[in-house]
Amino acid sequence: MKMFKKPKGTEDFYPSEQEVKNKVFEVFRKVCRKYGFLEVETPAFETVELLTKKSGEEIKEQLFLFKRKDKEEFGLRFDLTVPIARMFVEKQKELPKPVKWFAISRMWRYERPQAGRLREFYQLSVEFFGAKYAEADAEIINISIDVLKQFGLNENDFVVKLNNRKLLEGLLLQFVKEDKVDSIIRIIDKKSKVNADEFNQMLAEAGLQLKDISKIKKILAADTIEKIDKLEKNAIANEGFEELKQIYEMVDKRFIQLDLSTARGLAYYTDAVFEVFDKNQELRSIAGGGRYDNLVELFGGQPTPATGFAMGLSTLLLLLGKKKAVPKADIGPDYFVAIVGESARQDAMKIVAEIRKKYNVETDFLRRSLSKQITYANAIGAKNLIVIGEEEIKSGKIKVKDLKTGKESSVSISEI
Repeated sequence: MKMFKKPKGTEDFYPSEQEVKNKVFEVFRKVCRKYGFLEVETPAFETVELLTKKSGEEIKEQLFLFKRKDKEEFGLRFDLTVPIARMFVEKQKELPKPVKWFAISRMWRYERPQAGRLREFYQLSVEFFGAKYAEADAEIINISIDVLKQFGLNENDFVVKLNNRKLLEGLLLQFVKEDKVDSIIRIIDKKSKVNADEFNQMLAEAGLQLKDISKIKKILAADTIEKIDKLEKNAIANEGFEELKQIYEMVDKRFIQLDLSTARGLAYYTDAVFEVFDKNQELRSIAGGGRYDNLVELFGGQPTPATGFAMGLSTLLLLLGKKKAVPKADIGPDYFVAIVGESARQDAMKIVAEIRKKYNVETDFLRRSLSKQITYANAIGAKNLIVIGEEEIKSGKIKVKDLKTGKESSVSISEI
């Protein structure tokens, strides 16, 4: 008979893995609530019209699409920013501003699976609507840093690459034609994924001369506030630089690396952008985000500044695994009650029910021998063992054995 396997690019979460996931999500929730963000949830699917509104028809290649009757066409969400922005628009007029929301859920993209990139995946998405000042962008970046610090990671483990799209666009517009800027930025965003010769070739194929390629290299070499300040800047670049400086002053600089090649691939970023990588950049981006001031209006709402970020579970777990910082999966019950003899079973089950009022308790349902019950208790990670037979029922006394230390203690049934 054929054995069925999970679809490509998806994950099964067995009990211990599910517990790890839950513990990671607990950290997400704890940090977001600490910063005043409230949790929301959106439908798993949205209209294709919404999903393609900003990213265009090309995103359809990555959507899981389905149709029902007439002209209804839906797709599974590929991120949470789009549906959360749609949620915001629906109640924009009645919501007190600013609106600070977060969501933790799963998304779907139809693409080739690889390490840290799945077809079905979980993300934390943090969205901040209604605040146009640098403090909001700094808040978003500080949350992403704080989340990773909660797992015991420090500045030796990860880095936040920070840039401003207006700054980069303004610098390029001084020698690149306006209709070519977007394509050049897409190439710049790929700089870390190709070698120097490939990067030069891509820029040349985009129509740039050697002198222009040299200018781009000079721009991308500016990795401090002082170096960026010395670059020749037009009005747009100056505006972006001022925003960048303000954000930089309000974040933990131990984790920040100014990187003008960081541009983010998603179409809706307008100003500040950032990505979080492991220090050696061996993995995919752990988190990324920035300001997207045009999205709310695009979805039919009133013009509203917005900023946010997303953090993926799968890449985060890869990093935590490398740093031996994965949360412990403690799924074993507090007590395993081994039942000896049929005459004691009914009373033993009543005792189990009483203990469960305060503790997590497991017992034997297969009517196995005592030795096999003890083997099973150890296999499931039970912390303590209680053996109940006719003698214990009569005396009202039971022995509790700590399965980790082997220490035993005798207590009354009513006492436990």
